[in-house]
Amino acid sequence: MSGLFDVPISGVDGDGYQLDLERVEVDALDFIDSVQAPGLQINEIARLLSMWRGDPRTVFEFLPRGEWAPLMRAFEQFLGHINRLPAAEVRQIRGELDEFADRLPDLTADVAWPAPAAPVRRHRLLIVENEAKVAEMLASILIDYDTRIALTLTEAMQVVIEQIDDIDGALIDLHLTERMDSAGLEVLAYIRDRRPELPRVLITASPPPGSQEQMRRVYGIMDILVKGADGYSANGVRDAVAQMFNEAPEAARQRATARLRSHAIQVQRRLNQQMSAARRGIRTGERSAYTELERCTDRIEQFDRDSDITLQQMELAAPAELDEIFLQYVRHWPLDNQGSGAAA
Repeated sequence: MSGLFDVPISGVDGDGYQLDLERVEVDALDFIDSVQAPGLQINEIARLLSMWRGDPRTVFEFLPRGEWAPLMRAFEQFLGHINRLPAAEVRQIRGELDEFADRLPDLTADVAWPAPAAPVRRHRLLIVENEAKVAEMLASILIDYDTRIALTLTEAMQVVIEQIDDIDGALIDLHLTERMDSAGLEVLAYIRDRRPELPRVLITASPPPGSQEQMRRVYGIMDILVKGADGYSANGVRDAVAQMFNEAPEAARQRATARLRSHAIQVQRRLNQQMSAARRGIRTGERSAYTELERCTDRIEQFDRDSDITLQQMELAAPAELDEIFLQYVRHWPLDNQGSGAAA
């Protein structure tokens, strides 16, 4: 672009007069100079976008098209700067880009801006806690999650019965009344039997007697958080819940193990029911009950061996292999027909 423009003036004879571009500020020259930089920052790109109010070749039809050639070359360079931006940065100036495209439909018709980012769905977390202040405190710690609070066993059961497929994880208090009732185990048992893959953490100020490992095994719990004298540790709560959704190998293995234990405890319960039925048959004089008792004993022994082997396999497996290991176990020990487990 030359330093002087011939600008015709209506009503003035002759070819018009010359405008000395060195004495005035001209956006076109600013734009041309700015796009020569090797790497434009996003703020500068936003500023340059705001300069455009339309296609200058249309606005100033009286000027020869050739006068705009340097600006159009700079325009192409500018589009190159935009196309080289990371998608995340492009989305930051999405509004400016849309306005830019609206003002210059012909110049931007073939330009494909990155699609707007899809809204990120936050993980939905059920908090079961009978003390309202504690529940609200936990929700404030877990502000990055979409939390749903249940203050009673009735409320909690209503949520898991009606909305269990809409929950991504659960934080469940052991005692839901002042009588130390362990009612939270009812919620855990329901989740275990209906959605064993749902990650869940037990919270309590008074851990039950006995082995916490046994409780993890029976209810498929990923973790147990114990309330200290000063309440729950904010970092401890955040870390425990983060493990529910963390894609790190150890977190994935922890979830897979909890899922396996949830399934195994249901299988074990049914096998024990079959054992009890065989023993009742012996007491009532059924001749086939002795054979059935032996079969039940063999099945339970095989089940225990298979469960131990599968847990060991999960400890050593890569995250991508965990689902297949679990499915093989379920095929061998399904819930619908426990007899197939012994035959396999």
